[in-house]
Amino acid sequence: MKYLLLLVGFGWSGILLAQEKISVGFQGGINAPGLVVRSANPVVDGYKTKLSAYFGLMAEEGLSKKWSLVEEIDYANMTITKSGAQVIPRSAYDNLNLENVSSYPHLYATFDSKIQTKYIELPVMLKYSVYEDEQVSFYVNGGPFAGIMFYGNATTQGLSGVYKNPAHSGQPLFTISFNQNQNLIDWFHPLNFGVKLGAGLTVKGDAGDFFVNLNSSLGLMNIEESTGDGASKTKSLVLAVGYLFHLSK
Repeated sequence: MKYLLLLVGFGWSGILLAQEKISVGFQGGINAPGLVVRSANPVVDGYKTKLSAYFGLMAEEGLSKKWSLVEEIDYANMTITKSGAQVIPRSAYDNLNLENVSSYPHLYATFDSKIQTKYIELPVMLKYSVYEDEQVSFYVNGGPFAGIMFYGNATTQGLSGVYKNPAHSGQPLFTISFNQNQNLIDWFHPLNFGVKLGAGLTVKGDAGDFFVNLNSSLGLMNIEESTGDGASKTKSLVLAVGYLFHLSK
């Protein structure tokens, strides 16, 4: 909670710098999340991402005719799935006290897995109007963001033999059921930091502005606590629409 209060206070303190109009609003859209893998570790290889909802609140404070400061509080969901032959994460069997497995760097089996994480993200971005007339405005924006994870879960399904090689050759070491849910909050870092860049179109109105925005974000830190289960960073591509209400002109 203290991290959330600190980041919210920092992100929304920009209203004190406003020299032009002040606006608040909301946005929602589709998030295409992903992972940037920085390791050859097969634990994080082969996952596919799923589209998810993206929405949030925002405020914009004008700094000049062309520049403004944008702060957001967004919900971001990342869901990745993998099916078939794959590596069993070390964290899944280290606590099972299984014999004759500690000497193997990885164990392999055939099962389905889904990992879902949910973040509250707080971007603080500068926005620049590239072109503007009385009706529309084209802009670009960018800046850092901080993410706070509040949910992490892994679901696996299947019954499979466990092998010491990726080809599943020879006799399995044993056979186990993978039907389980695992809380992953302690498996990931609670905070994530990165950069966010975007561009959009604004249609102006008397009371507020309608906008369409396409942005991409890239995390700059590994999200796993243990590098034994891989090393990866978040990334996403978001298409959102929203509306900003003018509080001042």
